[in-house]
Amino acid sequence: VGSRYLDHLIVERRYAEAASLCPKLLRGSASVWERWVFHFAHLRQLPVLVPYMPTENPRLTDTAYEVALVALATNPSFHKVLLSTVKCWSPTLYSALPVISAIEPQMNTSSMTDLLKEALAELYIINTQYEKALSLYADLMKPEIFDFIEKHSLHDAIHDKVVQLMILDSKKAVSLLIQHRDIIPPSEVVRQLLGAIKKCDSKYFLHFYLHSLFKVDDNAGREFHDLQVELYADYEPRMLLPFLESSEHYRLDKAYDICVKKDLPKEQAFVLGRMGNTKKALAVYINKLEDIQKAVQFVTDQHDDDLWEELIKQCLRKPEMVGMLLEHTVGNLDPLCIVSRVPNGLRIPRLRDRLVKIITDYRTETSLRHGCNDILKADCVNLLIKYFKEARRAIYLSSIEEETHRKREDSTSNNEMLRMPTARAIEVKSKTRGGARCCLCFDPFSLQNLSVIVFFCCHAYHVSCLLGGSDSIGIESSDIMHSGDDGSDEDGNSGGSRMRCVLCTTAGG
Repeated sequence: VGSRYLDHLIVERRYAEAASLCPKLLRGSASVWERWVFHFAHLRQLPVLVPYMPTENPRLTDTAYEVALVALATNPSFHKVLLSTVKCWSPTLYSALPVISAIEPQMNTSSMTDLLKEALAELYIINTQYEKALSLYADLMKPEIFDFIEKHSLHDAIHDKVVQLMILDSKKAVSLLIQHRDIIPPSEVVRQLLGAIKKCDSKYFLHFYLHSLFKVDDNAGREFHDLQVELYADYEPRMLLPFLESSEHYRLDKAYDICVKKDLPKEQAFVLGRMGNTKKALAVYINKLEDIQKAVQFVTDQHDDDLWEELIKQCLRKPEMVGMLLEHTVGNLDPLCIVSRVPNGLRIPRLRDRLVKIITDYRTETSLRHGCNDILKADCVNLLIKYFKEARRAIYLSSIEEETHRKREDSTSNNEMLRMPTARAIEVKSKTRGGARCCLCFDPFSLQNLSVIVFFCCHAYHVSCLLGGSDSIGIESSDIMHSGDDGSDEDGNSGGSRMRCVLCTTAGG
């Protein structure tokens, strides 16, 4: 009954109504559904049935879905339905290749709409033809193209799409191009942007790209620094001077001509200075910029006495300049040299206040210098005293038996003396003068397991040898046992006698 009713609607050419009733009348029979799909296709009315075609319960054959998509692709009025259907249907329902083969012949024809391009791009993605999908995304100016490139690592495929990416989103495009400049070299980017001047404001894009590239790597685009000078002058003059100061890969004469043409006096002065034309650069600072502070700094950096003369000479032509010169030359030039050359009767604005400031600054500078010298002298004296006290100390090296005995007596004591149980370490200190021998008995330290005293003069003695000669040098046993105590002679006044090196005058406190 249902099929006969559908036939009746078809005879009356009520195709849309017949298609809408198919889900209710055909229900879950896959074979019946496929028969009606091909029947609608034969009548060239399949596009009206596509929205009602089941994708599960029942699931039709791949061919049925492919025929449906091809029918949508061949009719421009149904391209929107095609796009939504491709996005909606699972890729497992059909093979994308037959549909792609049906659409590709329409490329570069009037029937190739943007909707059809987008649907074709989706089919390319399903068929893992990502580079072809990228080309269509670029033509369609799809914002998600940047995420698509990163997701599928298509950096090699954007060589010829620089302009499109820049127009779409210049910030993301520049970041992408700089990050992968090893794949897409700056020369390729510049070539494409220069070739697209008629299509868009590619010179601004070029400036933005080269500026960003210079911030990341100032040598990556050095062959384009001449071009960058012009671009900075056109689009971002305030950044031109920092660029001129940082780069060394541009022609000075060309840069100067651009600065003159664009009337950029600061940049003119800098380029003239780099060219070696210091007098002309100084004239720009004084006459065009009227910036005495910059002029003084420029002359100071040049270390040229003749340039100081030129500075004074040019400033004497303007009374206000003389006053400003007096303010800014403190520490660089003797103010008397300027005052003595001022013509009689020349009225200098605020001369009295400026002279007072010069004298005040001079006194302040003199006071600071004296204070710094006093601090330096005090530091030197304190460090010498500290060095002298450290040099007077001796180091007590106990024997193995004595060390063991001490540990038994008080395992928690905090000895401040440096103790080394072996004679091997003594060699490090005494090998230069004593040859690892006692300087009194001349026996090697390795032969006897005795405690040792080492002085900073690199002489070393057995403790027993020093005690044996204590009558002649005034040494008490308590002095030896506390020879490593930092505080025993901190103030220079010890209660008992001091231990001394027998062979020299170095004392250990």
